[in-house]
Amino acid sequence: MARTRKKLDLGEAISFDSVLTILTVLLVLRMVFFVPMVNLDKAKTEASKKAGIWDTTAARVLSHGGTLTNTAYQSALGFSKALVLENRAQASGVVWIEALLPDSSVAVLRHDRVAGSFVKLHAQSRAELPSCQFGLLRWSPMEKQWFTLSDSVDYGEHGVSAATLAEYRTWISGVGK
Repeated sequence: MARTRKKLDLGEAISFDSVLTILTVLLVLRMVFFVPMVNLDKAKTEASKKAGIWDTTAARVLSHGGTLTNTAYQSALGFSKALVLENRAQASGVVWIEALLPDSSVAVLRHDRVAGSFVKLHAQSRAELPSCQFGLLRWSPMEKQWFTLSDSVDYGEHGVSAATLAEYRTWISGVGK
């Protein structure tokens, strides 16, 4: 009995060399497009950490003995139940207030008592650039509180946030230690 072999037609099969070529192309494309995106994201994160105030302010308030007392700024700027470090004005009339808020965000207030103006920088987390609120404050003798008369938000177009952040860093490196 003779056996006959039937030839099985596999159609158009892909060779092993073709599979390796496709995998190599996919790997190269991934490296070309994915690595720069990761590096860009890392650069943005590092830049925001360097530009932020969260670490510096939180460390200063905790290490310099911030108090939970009622501050005269709690109504105007939402500092109720905050751990506050208030640095009284020298001859310039400028007061710096650093606050660690109950939601773990931080705020830095620069209040020029002579001009009545204020700038408040607020950062929700370590990786966030601070938001900036600025305007005028007036003292109420009856309530013994500061109240905002007018305020605005700086989204970068006024330059208030960048200038105040730079001034805060200068103040910390000099007088604020």
